[in-house]
Amino acid sequence: MSKRTTRIARGASSKKEHSTNMALVRGALVAQPTVRVIDRHQRATTFDLATVVNGRRVVVPVVALNMDLPVIKIGDEVTALGHVRRRFFRVGPRTQSVTELLAEHIVPGVKNVRLDKLFAVANTRTREVRTSSLRDEK
Repeated sequence: MSKRTTRIARGASSKKEHSTNMALVRGALVAQPTVRVIDRHQRATTFDLATVVNGRRVVVPVVALNMDLPVIKIGDEVTALGHVRRRFFRVGPRTQSVTELLAEHIVPGVKNVRLDKLFAVANTRTREVRTSSLRDEK
């Protein structure tokens, strides 16, 4: 096996790489949010947003940690900005996983001012990703 293949397998690359994990989801609230307490230190609020992708309904699970949600009802339009994560947990003898959006900002309704601020945050993050490197350059 050549050195080049080994370096690539370990994640080394000669060119600069940029990556990001940012998701912006806008949809209708499917059911009332559920609040769970995790390890007495964190409060996880979970809810689902229904969106339309290529003419089909897609439900996206969203979780907000230690965040006070705005007042939202079933059917309300909600926009969430955060990142996607895959979480593993045990159920009896089996390990299961769920892929969800970990929300950092949640905006209810269709208020233009609030949405403009949220899109400005997303735009700033995108610019930061384009200008920063994943590795420390020495």
